[in-house]
Amino acid sequence: MTKPTAAPSTPDAAPWLTRQRRMFTWLVWLGALACCAALGSQYPEFDPLDLWALPTLGTTLLALQLLMRLGTVSIGTAVQVTFVGTAGYVLLALNHQFSVLTVQSQALMENTYWFAVIYVAAFLVYEPRQATRAAALILGVATLICAGNLWLTVPADARHHLIGPCAQFLLMGAVLTLMQATLGVQRTQFQAARAAALTDPLTGLANRRAAEERLTALTQGGQTYTLVLFDLDHFKRVNDMHGHAMGDLVLRGVAEITRQHLPEGSLAARWGGEEFLLILPEQRDKHLRPLLDRLRADLRHHRYGTVNGVTACFGVATASPAEDPVEVVQRADLAMYHVKEQGRNDVHLADLRRTQVS
Repeated sequence: MTKPTAAPSTPDAAPWLTRQRRMFTWLVWLGALACCAALGSQYPEFDPLDLWALPTLGTTLLALQLLMRLGTVSIGTAVQVTFVGTAGYVLLALNHQFSVLTVQSQALMENTYWFAVIYVAAFLVYEPRQATRAAALILGVATLICAGNLWLTVPADARHHLIGPCAQFLLMGAVLTLMQATLGVQRTQFQAARAAALTDPLTGLANRRAAEERLTALTQGGQTYTLVLFDLDHFKRVNDMHGHAMGDLVLRGVAEITRQHLPEGSLAARWGGEEFLLILPEQRDKHLRPLLDRLRADLRHHRYGTVNGVTACFGVATASPAEDPVEVVQRADLAMYHVKEQGRNDVHLADLRRTQVS
């Protein structure tokens, strides 16, 4: 289970979401299997709580997986519902076990082991401050359950045997919450520092380092992709005629318009100066050319302060599996310079035959 916030704007958003969905799929099947195994181990005398709670939890997990695949719920919602449902079950199980303890009982039942997972999972599901509140709430409810049952439910002969285990159980929850809260703050600081290291401060797009990391990861994974390199036409004139502040405004505007045209799973980066690089899932010509034409049109007709539209030269190359990304960038760069030589404001495909294959 991993942090399910909305799709991040950091350069590695697409791999992040892919990992989220894959992890949740594993969680669903393991959770459903655990529910079945827990019920099976009780046959033929089922615990009255588990008889309805475990099938409900397992069915909920499978339903969330289906709804996520259909696009009805987001990965964040699915993971949060799973967390709340699981936390609710272990709290109910904690309360229920006191009613079935015998006089000879000197320890809590095995289901209390899951509380450690719940406390840790809170800091993977929520941001540190929210996670601390969630874990503290669960710990508080667990404390009330233990105290209330020790006072009202547990036989007097067994009470003194259970005070120690309950105290240890609650102390473990407090220590885990404190440790995770401290680590959560450190993790947030690390993530912020990494995001800053991979983000262009002017445009908010990925920087060159982030783009190179994505290309390396795609190459190592043997994945194909389409790379688009584009350079704004006569950008020096913008700086000379309107000033560098207006030039920065143009770059930020180009970045925002570019984001709006990216297909899912893409990465946009400021490659350097007024040059931008797009890493797209492999595109066919019949889809790619209209996409870039729409982008060019929006760039041309948008007003950036006192600058009335910009044009750009686009070079496109599609990578073969495991192809050296340096070669892919070079082919896109040559295609872009072909456009410059032919009059600018156009698109040239370095791999026309490949991109036209159906």
